[in-house]
Amino acid sequence: MSEELTLYEVNDQKIYVQEQGTRHEQVALLIHGWSSSWYAMSPLIPLLRKRYRCLAVDLPGYGQSPRLPQRITMTDYADTLAALVRQLTPNKQVILVGHSMGGMISLTMALRHPDLVERMILLAPTITGNLSLFINLFVSPITMIERFVVADWLVSLFESQLAKITDRIMRPASLAAKTGMSEADYQRLRGDARQGGQGKVRAECFMAMREGDLRGKLAAIDVPILAIWGLEDNTVPLRDASVLAEELPKADLRFIPNVNHWPQFESPELTQRYVEGFMGKPMNLLKMMSSTGMWSS
Repeated sequence: MSEELTLYEVNDQKIYVQEQGTRHEQVALLIHGWSSSWYAMSPLIPLLRKRYRCLAVDLPGYGQSPRLPQRITMTDYADTLAALVRQLTPNKQVILVGHSMGGMISLTMALRHPDLVERMILLAPTITGNLSLFINLFVSPITMIERFVVADWLVSLFESQLAKITDRIMRPASLAAKTGMSEADYQRLRGDARQGGQGKVRAECFMAMREGDLRGKLAAIDVPILAIWGLEDNTVPLRDASVLAEELPKADLRFIPNVNHWPQFESPELTQRYVEGFMGKPMNLLKMMSSTGMWSS
């Protein structure tokens, strides 16, 4: 897969996108999570590009995209991506595919811009923004130091040493003991997570997820949803899945054993089978299945 990205500009905000598929097809917008880039969605692109125009974004402040001019919020991300969608495909609804924080952004888009969304695929989405105890105890202290300009400068001086510490901490927080993720993919994702100069963005997003808590709001969403979680997720706790199940009981929830926070990498074949089954059903059938609660692979 080519690493070359396409540049779009929305309301003076530059957004770099890995674009695959045919331009006249319906758009599938792929949204990565915290401390990541478009590459986090790469396992799904070969499948989705067969039928859709895939746009896997570098969110502002991540990858190659410059950060937003203001302090980041989940609504800012959602509104920026909604403006991109309206610019590129003004008369068609899109498919949203979000991982982790990208799942929260997708749900926020569906709440704020319901006319744009046909259906959603959520991979280990954060719902409450309150991440696991492991993350809060061992990762958030380093992340929150990066909020401050002076601290960010000091952190940058010791970035290589801190990266080694963060790597040792994040591997058990991100991957199951019997993970199917390749070492090459892990190294690439690890490189995205420790990209230099993004400390303030990471800290702002950490707080923005907490401020973007979606509890009590999800029932207003009325589109078919497939949500996939790893049973060993140690980043977004499974209690978030309980919130989604309670507030959106018609959503299709799938849980995969021996998977932590990266189902698209750790169990790609099963994840893609679930996605293909969901995407292969026409909207009228999905709505019927949603209304009756009858789901099948």
